[in-house]
Amino acid sequence: MKTYARTYWFTWAFLVVAAALTGVASLKDAFFGGLFAALLSALLTQPYERCGPRYAPLIGATAGTLWVVAMFFRIRWFGYPDEFEMAQWTLGTDISVHAAGFAGAALMTALLVRTDFPKALGGGLLLAAAMTVVPYGVIAWIDHRVAGPVELVLLVSAEVAPDEGPVRRPGSVQASLTPAEVVFLKERMLIVEGPGGVEALDEQGRRYWPLWRRKLVYPGNPGGPVRTVLLIVPPGLVAPETWSVPVHQDPKGLSLAIVGAGKAVKFSGGPVSQAVRLELFLTVKSKDEVTVYQNLQAEVFRNSPVGNLYANIRTQGLAAAFPTTLVDPKTPAKADEKTKPRRPSFGDVPAAK
Repeated sequence: MKTYARTYWFTWAFLVVAAALTGVASLKDAFFGGLFAALLSALLTQPYERCGPRYAPLIGATAGTLWVVAMFFRIRWFGYPDEFEMAQWTLGTDISVHAAGFAGAALMTALLVRTDFPKALGGGLLLAAAMTVVPYGVIAWIDHRVAGPVELVLLVSAEVAPDEGPVRRPGSVQASLTPAEVVFLKERMLIVEGPGGVEALDEQGRRYWPLWRRKLVYPGNPGGPVRTVLLIVPPGLVAPETWSVPVHQDPKGLSLAIVGAGKAVKFSGGPVSQAVRLELFLTVKSKDEVTVYQNLQAEVFRNSPVGNLYANIRTQGLAAAFPTTLVDPKTPAKADEKTKPRRPSFGDVPAAK
């Protein structure tokens, strides 16, 4: 009975400590979840003793992995959507922690028959720590390269007088470009300081201002290196569009993407990541023969070097509020008040019906 208890408490204590250090779960979840996981480890005490130190860790690691997979499907079938998303984000680390805890407890139990308790405990702790540090180090490296935040900076054009800047909605947060982003843009576009702040000019003389910044964060790695994408959406898009936008290979890379009609994307800034890409969805709305921007959505897709281990990160809808009003070229403009050119401004939102 004493051996059963030692196996149980070793597994439980290791799972709680490892979860606290790796962030795979909250202390509350690790505390109560570990109580049930350790019970399975204790039930395997006799197989550990019979198989000996050579094969007991393998049995323990297999049991720990199967336990995590079983809990994963339990959450998938019976849990809440947010719980399932978190289980997806932490699956790799969760498997490594449980496999290490079970294997360490198995080795300690097998050694107890052949040596004294301090040596058996030391051997179990050493194996469990090594099995946690090595896989977790690999996962952390993959997360660093793949799962860092992606910051999207949207620049749009507005037809205003040369001596004027776009008018923003009162109370709105004005986006701004960092000095590094300004230097980066100067290598690719004409950058001037205008009445509306820093503005970029393309080959056709259209002026662009930063409208907003959005950071798309993978919850498993919120403080990681940030990839920045400067996105330019030119005027003249009168139909819904979908773009697949590449991002920089460097986890801290800065790139420029200019989108256009027909899924066209012009990318510059450096080598392209093969594991991370950005999907953009633009919807438009027609009213009174005038086509206006309505909504922009962004979604980050990630694939790790060992497969697709990440849930996609998608916005709930970014209110575009573009400062342009577009007249559909397929429809002749009417000479009434509704289609007269007006001064667009940052913060224009189509009125709800």
